[in-house]
Amino acid sequence: MHSTRLRRTRVVAATLAASALALTGCTAGGGSTNGGNSKTITVAYGSDYVFDTPAQGKQWWQQVTTAFQKANPGVTVKLVPIPGGFNDIVTKLSLLYRSPATAPDVAQLPTEDMSLWASSGYLAPLNDRVKTADWWSRFPASIKGETTLDGTVYGVSNGDNTNGLYYNIPMFKKAGIPTPWQPNTWADVLGAAAKIRDLKNGAWPLWLIGGNAGGTSALQFSGGNLLVGGTSASIYDKTSKKWIVDSPGLREALQFYSDAAKQGLQAPASALLNPNAVVNSIASMAQRKIGIAVTGNFAGPTWTKPVCAPCFPDGPKTYGVAALPTAAGGGVASVLGGWSMSIGAKSGNPDLAWKFIDAAQSEKNLVAAANGAGWVPPDSAAWSNPTYVNFAPPYQSFFAKVMPESTSFPNDPNFPVWAAGFGNATSEIIQNPNTSVDAAIKTLSDYVTGQLGASAVTTLK
Repeated sequence: MHSTRLRRTRVVAATLAASALALTGCTAGGGSTNGGNSKTITVAYGSDYVFDTPAQGKQWWQQVTTAFQKANPGVTVKLVPIPGGFNDIVTKLSLLYRSPATAPDVAQLPTEDMSLWASSGYLAPLNDRVKTADWWSRFPASIKGETTLDGTVYGVSNGDNTNGLYYNIPMFKKAGIPTPWQPNTWADVLGAAAKIRDLKNGAWPLWLIGGNAGGTSALQFSGGNLLVGGTSASIYDKTSKKWIVDSPGLREALQFYSDAAKQGLQAPASALLNPNAVVNSIASMAQRKIGIAVTGNFAGPTWTKPVCAPCFPDGPKTYGVAALPTAAGGGVASVLGGWSMSIGAKSGNPDLAWKFIDAAQSEKNLVAAANGAGWVPPDSAAWSNPTYVNFAPPYQSFFAKVMPESTSFPNDPNFPVWAAGFGNATSEIIQNPNTSVDAAIKTLSDYVTGQLGASAVTTLK
């Protein structure tokens, strides 16, 4: 869901009018002085989508606010909830940033789309601030990199999703596949799915979503993992600063989709292309309808009693987890993405805004966010915290180990365009298994080239 996380909650339909926020009375950056020494900072966040439930999100933001106000007497925090789904949040924040009068002091942003606002000058650089924060040194390089654009840090992670394979242990045993399972190649994954297909038990052998209905966040929990696990650069050429529309890595990823479709391994197209497909996989696994799922770390914690979305107490007995290997064999192919906090470039109270972000980075708050939103904490010190580890064993520890080896998408404002082109290509294959890889590559290339121009794209041999 990046985002960006799934962010595993129900996606609430909301019109732009319904998500309109009353921000009157705010000065530049949302900070205002209410007489005397009292100051107010505004904090915008997704209220329905980011945490597993709106109630959990509200509780966490109040927890951070309480800690911040205790350390900063006389400062008021004005929480600005943004209802709706992922695209509603992105759209509303873009509108808020257009005017200094409505731009929040602090905003929680999907990391994969952060460059949209950073490149527009809406976010304040944080380099000088993070270098003095003790927790920043404990962030893996991959986490630091996802909020850094051209050497400038624009955000601080609240939590991230990593990805892997969930596999149905009872189905594997019936199919004669030894468990615990760790495939070494993509062929191993397809081979196991074929054995699940041959059980003829009505289950979907392989869950790998595609298309564009879920936005860039959907790519994070599907084919994006194949892309970062390809044998060559598959998305962006840093040397030429051009988007790749044909490469061995791209063809490997699309070939995986093609093989799954032609072998009858995929779930129905209507399920894989559904706008809520990332979320729907959680319930489908709880119904024991999926043999193998390529998806994020969030599923297992969702089944726990504190979340129950849905309740699935037999989850750990039913679904094991394994790393998705790279195309070359071995290794870990996992996309990294989550939600981060940034300071508005026009904030009237940037120092207070930073103190609010710092309060959110306490181990207590990071663990609470991870458990309530289905994330891995960005601070490695929290990975062994018993409150985190014991929330949903074995999933929490497994996906924390995957984090340092995970890769984020290119931090560039044109990434959504490239992602849409890839989504068009996977959609064609899912809907028509006879679609050739050549045809899918042409679909991707035509779309991206048409949107960005021929000078912005390249191919790799």
